[in-house]
Amino acid sequence: MTVFFFLIKEGFKGLIRSQYAGLFTIFIISISLILIGLGFVISRDMVFAVQKLKSQFELEVFLKYAATDREIEQFYAMLDSMPEILHASYISPDSAAKRFKKEFGEDIYSILDYNPLPPSFTIELKPIYRNVVSVEGIIANIRKNPIVDEVKYRRNLLLTLEKYQRIIFVIATLVFLFFTFVSIVLVSNSIKMTIFARRELISTLKLIGATNTFVKVPFFIEGALEGIIGAIISCGFFYALTYVANNFFYHFVYYKIQLDLKFYVGLISLGFLFGLIGSLRTVGKFLGKIG
Repeated sequence: MTVFFFLIKEGFKGLIRSQYAGLFTIFIISISLILIGLGFVISRDMVFAVQKLKSQFELEVFLKYAATDREIEQFYAMLDSMPEILHASYISPDSAAKRFKKEFGEDIYSILDYNPLPPSFTIELKPIYRNVVSVEGIIANIRKNPIVDEVKYRRNLLLTLEKYQRIIFVIATLVFLFFTFVSIVLVSNSIKMTIFARRELISTLKLIGATNTFVKVPFFIEGALEGIIGAIISCGFFYALTYVANNFFYHFVYYKIQLDLKFYVGLISLGFLFGLIGSLRTVGKFLGKIG
């Protein structure tokens, strides 16, 4: 237990001794985590907005005007049995006429003396099937029914939403990978400089029989501390940003930043991993040159 506390103390001392190199690494880790966090929040909320638009996506199935009530009931039963469909609503010709009057302000009977609007269904799909490939397969299946006249959906809108969803995912992934790499490299360089500054002490410890683990652990702790401190700084930034944005700017943009405990735990975990991986990357390789 005494050795354990000694190693912890040496890790803290190493962080203090690293001075500007350690402070610079902490600064870069905090900036990296802030940018990763902003990328996560923006991409998450944009994906949420895309999903919300997709939730309003519907198929419109127009039936032949001559379809009988029994055929329509059988068709509705078929739709109800399809696993891809969340909900299907029947619109009779009379209901369609009322909707026409509500939307356009004109009575269809006063224009044409008869109702040309066919019976139809609006279909809401389950979220997993709201993509072009799935929709095309569903439409092909629906069109096999002899009473179906036409199936319409906003294909271009769906293609655009899918395109932006892919772009958001790729950009967020690239941002995360870039700043992960930068943080790990900087932690590695900071630890390398610390090891070089203490090379004589390390050589002495090895001469008197200190194990590699005894020598390495303080550097692991130092790297992890740099990561955690950088993460705490980034958490403070996001807490302040959320408070200011939600209390002073909400009435201008009508947008609230929502961050839960998991987000902050994730930042601290990332910071810890950045620091630890950066030190692991350097310690074994660089210590071997000193021994």
